Amino acid sequence: MLNAMRKYAYSWGIRILLGLITGVFIFWGIGNGLFSQVKPVASVDGQKILADEVQRQADLMRRSFQNMYGPQAAELLKHMNLQEQALDQIINERLGQREARRLGLRISNQELRRTIAAERAFQIDGRFDVQNYEAVLAENNMTPPQFEELTRVELTMKLLRDMVAQAVVVSDAQARQIYNQRNERVAVAYLEVPSTDFISEIHPTQQQLEQFYRQNAEMFREPERVKVDYILYDPIKLGEKVNSSDKEIADFYRRNLKTLFTYPERVRARHILIAAAPDAPEKDRQQARAKAEKILDQLKKGADFAKLAAQDSDDPGTRDRGGDLGFFERGQMIKPFEDAAFALKPGQLSGVVATRFGFHIIEVEEVKPAHTDTLDQARPRIVELLRERAGKRAAIEDQREDLAAALNGARLTDLAAKRGLDLVSTPAFAAGEPIPRLGNNPDFAQAVFKLGMGEIGTVNGKASGIFLVQLVDRQPAHIPPLKEIADRVRDELVRREAETRARDRADRLIKQIKTAADFNKVAEINHLTVHKTEPFDRSSNTVPTIGDFPEVTQAVGAVTPLPGVIPRVMVQSGNYYIVEVLSRQMPSDEEWTKAAPAFKADLLQSLRAQAWDNFMAGLKRNAAISIDTSAIGGAAPVESSM
Repeated sequence: MLNAMRKYAYSWGIRILLGLITGVFIFWGIGNGLFSQVKPVASVDGQKILADEVQRQADLMRRSFQNMYGPQAAELLKHMNLQEQALDQIINERLGQREARRLGLRISNQELRRTIAAERAFQIDGRFDVQNYEAVLAENNMTPPQFEELTRVELTMKLLRDMVAQAVVVSDAQARQIYNQRNERVAVAYLEVPSTDFISEIHPTQQQLEQFYRQNAEMFREPERVKVDYILYDPIKLGEKVNSSDKEIADFYRRNLKTLFTYPERVRARHILIAAAPDAPEKDRQQARAKAEKILDQLKKGADFAKLAAQDSDDPGTRDRGGDLGFFERGQMIKPFEDAAFALKPGQLSGVVATRFGFHIIEVEEVKPAHTDTLDQARPRIVELLRERAGKRAAIEDQREDLAAALNGARLTDLAAKRGLDLVSTPAFAAGEPIPRLGNNPDFAQAVFKLGMGEIGTVNGKASGIFLVQLVDRQPAHIPPLKEIADRVRDELVRREAETRARDRADRLIKQIKTAADFNKVAEINHLTVHKTEPFDRSSNTVPTIGDFPEVTQAVGAVTPLPGVIPRVMVQSGNYYIVEVLSRQMPSDEEWTKAAPAFKADLLQSLRAQAWDNFMAGLKRNAAISIDTSAIGGAAPVESSM
């Protein structure tokens, strides 16, 4: 519900785009290497997409992650291929823009001007200032036409998304059916036939091992691996040597005063929501308001807000943390809620506030007034930002100098020693495997696998780092001879045979169960333990004492009458199960009535997101899209001097 409240307040897409301006582009784009060629990465119906465009989009996405997740962003980014995601987003935008034109959807110049002029980053004393606008963009290596085009694209895509979203509606009957499916509680009993019970019985001969190896050789194929030498140019270490002058610090402060060092008023608040849909019968809305008034009266008499929120609030997103919404500024919540919250002082309670979600009671815990850091207050942060920028520039300059020297015959060992850096030699690694000292680094791996033997290249990535690399060995993919992997082959053969025997036994057992009454008899005759669970939510896709088991949680819904047995053997991690459904309980009408407003809002949001994905997938199916996967990456191979 909190997400819905924020989502309806304003467009997150525009805010992220403009938030990137606020964050300042410290790590300006550096391309894909010194000698990267300008060639298409992809085309959409003949319209080319170039590598530098993909890189810019990846930079924007990286910064949005850094803004949203802070210190955790670096770890998250290690597991993402931003180049591929950026390319996909550009393709979506190309297709979306074309479809919007076909449908006659357009953003007027007046609307574009209004959107940009409304941003605080470009205002002085609450009014849009052209010189400030141009200065902020220049500080971030962007021209007004570039930024205006980005904004127009985002506004157009939002218009198209809204059009698709408005076509999605959910009836009460549909919502109730889905709610029942997600919140139904079931209890089961099961018989387990573990494959491990059969392992001790299996003793393959050498002939069987050789035959299994021949028939399944591909599953033992070793992937291609490479070894590289690299020098890492660390911008942080290089920046530590930089001492900015007072003038540089003051100039940076002046240029970024509105974007980095001016803070709007923010409040931290809790709320209790008594849900009521805007189209609910008036009787129901009055009952919801009366309940909210009763809770408000309890709070005025000294009741604990957090306890009442946990007990009575219909907002699942905040209920478990006592209704805590955290800090928010104006523009992040729907207006009636926002107006009430910002009118309160710390410790004060609102009255009952009506919104489209129902009736809220708000308690403000802390208010942070709007303020601007002085130059002295901002100085430590400015020094750090300038050091980061200078360090990045120094890293690129050092890398380029060393690349030129390497192409003229210098050894990486000598280049590293000259700068007091380490030359790191990796062991052989495959694409997708963790790299010692670098961990999971898909940008680095993708880059070095493009190099030929002895070639030297650069890796310039925001998440991967700034490197000079040389490929020193390449081991082609191959299938090892049996004598080298005999234990692996034996283990795989035994595992498969054990699973086959377990499945055969489970199949024989389930054939003996004609009715639910036979379940316990078959277990007793075959000396098997009947495991029973307490009632659990099907929506969790987890069966107690077994774990994640969506096949079972889906199949139990079709079993009638109860008790009844799922008519097929279920398998999970090599173990086989015969499952009896003991009970199935739907949520009550009372539970549905209480949950309906919040559930319907979240369901509608989810279905609209799904509709948008389907809409874009349809556009892609009808377009001629070609992608050069070899052109997506973070390195530029150059000819070796060896």
